Amino acid sequence: MHKKCRILTHVYINTIRFLWVIGAALVLLQDKLVLHLKINAHGHPFLDAISSWLTHIGDGLFILFMAIIFLFIRLKTGLILFLSFILSSGLVQLLKHTLFADMKRPYFYFENDPSFRVMEDFTYFIENSFPSGHATGCFVLFTVMAFHFHKSYLLQFVFVSAAVLVAFTRVYLSQHFMQDIIAGSIIGVLMSQILWTYINPRFNQLDRPLIKKQE
Repeated sequence: MHKKCRILTHVYINTIRFLWVIGAALVLLQDKLVLHLKINAHGHPFLDAISSWLTHIGDGLFILFMAIIFLFIRLKTGLILFLSFILSSGLVQLLKHTLFADMKRPYFYFENDPSFRVMEDFTYFIENSFPSGHATGCFVLFTVMAFHFHKSYLLQFVFVSAAVLVAFTRVYLSQHFMQDIIAGSIIGVLMSQILWTYINPRFNQLDRPLIKKQE
């Protein structure tokens, strides 16, 4: 990428880094259970519906679908998105089931707490809280999109906002704590950035859509 493109993608990355600092401060200065109850107390039926829909953007099937779409736009971008998701998701699952296998989700702590707001007809999970796979997935998606559409300042901020919003739905829906989505976002961003930096300057034969236009 030429100098201007690098500056534009730095808008995305540096904004994310700033938000990591803010998020880390919240986590370090506030007990995770207290912080989560404060967030839970601000729930609303409209936000419940919106969050329940938005959170699926971090689903593996949706991200793989987007990778297929990008293959028809630019093979290299689709490949980077696919590899970034597979590798980061594999790392997340490894961490969930080994080092952090005992980390419980919010509902484990609040199931019998009368102050905890429970959504009707919603399935709460209890095990494997850290790190958040959905947060990893959505940050992989929007980081790769930020790099692909690196010529637009506006889109850099749109992708930052979208990634943060989708990841935060996991906290709003009480499927994860704040530190879970922060860790997931770090894994997603770093994996995408590493693969983009390595693959994008190489494999020039993939710098085209899957189906070439007829001359």
